[in-house]
Amino acid sequence: MRPKWVPDPGWTGDWSLPGVLQRPLSEKERGMLVAMSCGGMGPARLASALDNAPSVTEVAGPLGDRWRDALAHLRTLGARAVVPSDEEYPALLREIAAPPLLLFVKGGALADLMPAVAVVGSRACTTGARRFAERLGDAIAAAGFTVVSGLARGIDGAAHEGALDAGATIGVLGCGIDVIYPAEHRELAARVAEHGAVVAEFPPGIGPRAWHFPARNRILSGLSIALVVVEAGLGSGALITAGFAADQGREVFACITGPENPAGGGVRAMLKDGAAVIVDAEQAVEDLIGLARQQGYEVAGARTRLVRRGEEADVRGPQARIYDAVGGDTSVEDIAVATSLPAARVAAVLAELELDGLVASKAGRWHRVA
Repeated sequence: MRPKWVPDPGWTGDWSLPGVLQRPLSEKERGMLVAMSCGGMGPARLASALDNAPSVTEVAGPLGDRWRDALAHLRTLGARAVVPSDEEYPALLREIAAPPLLLFVKGGALADLMPAVAVVGSRACTTGARRFAERLGDAIAAAGFTVVSGLARGIDGAAHEGALDAGATIGVLGCGIDVIYPAEHRELAARVAEHGAVVAEFPPGIGPRAWHFPARNRILSGLSIALVVVEAGLGSGALITAGFAADQGREVFACITGPENPAGGGVRAMLKDGAAVIVDAEQAVEDLIGLARQQGYEVAGARTRLVRRGEEADVRGPQARIYDAVGGDTSVEDIAVATSLPAARVAAVLAELELDGLVASKAGRWHRVA
């Protein structure tokens, strides 16, 4: 079930990656793309103009003369332009029906933040759903996934907050990279960029419009191996995201909600239509890890991020903080003080690290295994 929305023809539809964007671009060509976008050419128009073109230069026209200024402006914003031929452009995003031809990014390299799971829901959510979204964001990030959401009020913001406590997160904007909406999430967006990335398809200076958000939602789901809808009414934009996810072949999950909850009509409809059920954060993580393994990722224990087979895994999130705090003879209380984490959580993570063969204990004292 998808709410109706009115798209702008310059930004929506289906298109393929033009051949010219599947090879490395020069700085000048990159700047020309930015200038064309800032000049009002959405991805649909760009794709049409670049189709069968020998180079970006051939179609840039007068806008191409602004390429130096366009790149200089991005640098003043602390942002960069990412195109499909770049190594950091996520492989999954190249595969969707209407791949972004140009992304404006602040923060870490996107490819390094994969794999990702999208967590979305209503802006006007219930208190319980908000709390669960934060707990879910924490659990998914701690398992090694990057949490993707839309930096909106409600479920999105809670998912980002939870992820920031444990690992990495990506915020996908429905406006320019320099126009944070809602404004009260400026500080949150800054932390997301510091511990992950903030992404926009719309050029700098462009404010939010109603049709921007469904257009951005295809990117949100496209970055992810799965989508989780925590709570959504029948008219929620989260259902549009779920539709994109299904079209893109992503696994779609919906959280159980009571039949009397008026904010949960959308997720009840999703469950009726066959969405996978989530009952708690632990089950969600278990299912997501299983899905990741099916897609060629493997988990080297709960201490690590998920990585493609053959790549080296690395410790991150609270596991990393706890592992770093383990010395030659360290108590749980010592580690709790050093990491500012509850002793119960420290003990649980130490048990996981011990199963992974990274730490060992003797008489209640912990040390690393060489």
